[in-house]
Amino acid sequence: MAGNPRRGAGFIGLMKDAFQPQQPLQQPAVVEKKMVEKCWKLMDKVLGILGIYHAREMEVLGENEYFRVVMENLTNKTKQTMSLFKEAKERMYEENSQPRRNLTKLSLIFSHMLAELKAIFPNGLFQGDNFRITKADAAEFWRRSFGDKTIVPWRTFRQALHEFHPISSGLEAMALKSTIDLTCNDYISVFEFDIFTRLFQPWSSLLRNWNSLAVTHPGYMAFLTYDEWAIGYVTADGNILQTIPHNKPLFQALIDGYREGFYLFPDGRAQNPDLTGTVRALL
Repeated sequence: MAGNPRRGAGFIGLMKDAFQPQQPLQQPAVVEKKMVEKCWKLMDKVLGILGIYHAREMEVLGENEYFRVVMENLTNKTKQTMSLFKEAKERMYEENSQPRRNLTKLSLIFSHMLAELKAIFPNGLFQGDNFRITKADAAEFWRRSFGDKTIVPWRTFRQALHEFHPISSGLEAMALKSTIDLTCNDYISVFEFDIFTRLFQPWSSLLRNWNSLAVTHPGYMAFLTYDEWAIGYVTADGNILQTIPHNKPLFQALIDGYREGFYLFPDGRAQNPDLTGTVRALL
């Protein structure tokens, strides 16, 4: 873990060198230049939110556990992206290639990191210890288990959650981690926990809901959701629409949508899982 705040300047320089648009790879393509510029602008935006252009703030942030974890993860993911471009070469621009899929996933990770930073650092000020978890039961669990911590190691989180919602196996634990750890850093933040508990509410049947939707339901698209979740569907005339349900659990929105004739073929499949058992289990 990078605990020395003075190392931040070197990291900023590394990212500027890596993503500077006026230093493209040899024989650059138009898509390559746009992609590099986009990456650089995103990284610059992340740094601006953290406020690390000011040495005094950097010293304060260097003592912040959440900040250190984020910076370590940002460093690792940036190096992965650089290595991916270096090793994949022209295959990076083949839309269906494995390197391109890896880049898409890394792009989503950066996007998740940015969304989290905006929530934890509103107006550039750290508010992680005052972050409000939406669901009362989930908020009480976090407070009792972790106090005012903003982020905890996955292992610690798993042990605490297991006391309330037993995790049946190592495989289930791995699947759970892949759903909740949006930034892929082996930590769970209060922001990620809030998203997970809102998406798979109510708290009383949290893991049962998650199993029914994220694990077994063909329509659930992992790694594409944060902050607000949406349901996409195709209308009778072939248009693709998206809706964001409010004030109801995801499974209830899917059940209601099925009854109304909207959500009929998850991921284009003819068989639509019956989620009414999830509702009966709550009664």
